Amino acid sequence: METEPTSETPPVTSLDRALVVLETVADAGPEGMALGEIAARTGINKGSVHRLLRGLAHREYVMRDGDDRNYVLGEALRRIVRTFGAEENLPLLFRPLLLELSRRTEELVHLGMLDGRRVVYLDKIEPERSVRVWSRIGRRAHIASTALGRALVAAAPPSDSLLASYVEEADPEGRHATLAERFRAAVDSARTLGWAVENEENEPGIACVGVALTSGTGQDVAISVTGPADRMTGDRLDEVGALVRQLAGDLAPEEYTLAPATGWRPQDEGAR
Repeated sequence: METEPTSETPPVTSLDRALVVLETVADAGPEGMALGEIAARTGINKGSVHRLLRGLAHREYVMRDGDDRNYVLGEALRRIVRTFGAEENLPLLFRPLLLELSRRTEELVHLGMLDGRRVVYLDKIEPERSVRVWSRIGRRAHIASTALGRALVAAAPPSDSLLASYVEEADPEGRHATLAERFRAAVDSARTLGWAVENEENEPGIACVGVALTSGTGQDVAISVTGPADRMTGDRLDEVGALVRQLAGDLAPEEYTLAPATGWRPQDEGAR
């Protein structure tokens, strides 16, 4: 009967050597590394390194680049990263952070991202204690009235015309006279504090705080903590917003970075 491989299982030598070579090329960064230096760094003879590099190049894991023809990472790894970072995998990537946030706050936690002019809920963690909030994965809510959306807007380059268009779409008949003012104030506050707040604007009796994280892939996300407004007071919202930033600094995937905040001290965030 076959046994499952573990970290103690002796590696397949050629595969292990290929991975060592690949990691060495990755560590060299964009300048790459010459064949001889790769052999010296890995302790593998040049002939074997050359054969391994040919195999890796055939699958586009490495390529030769620049005038010196050094070996650099190829497109295959970038494709893997893009695939793993795709929308359907984001809940898996962020699950440790969401679980810890729910444990620490005992509130409902959401992961969301922009889908046009809406925020789509990608994942949620329900608290053990009862909470009077209805939500479902896949639900879409408007940017202007959600902490998730406000945080994501605050993380993007400022644009008055874009803010105005968001409000116009959220309230096309102008029934909510203060929506534009509240939305702009929330976005401005998010740029300063590092978290966006929504208080009974998306659902009566419910308040929420959201924090945005950006990535080089364009798959920016936001994380929110939601609870009854009588429990999520102003001080509590600020306390939770600071906690989200702290935990995100420790537990978010490495390719994601907290949106900058002009009033937030970097030493308050978890070190990478």
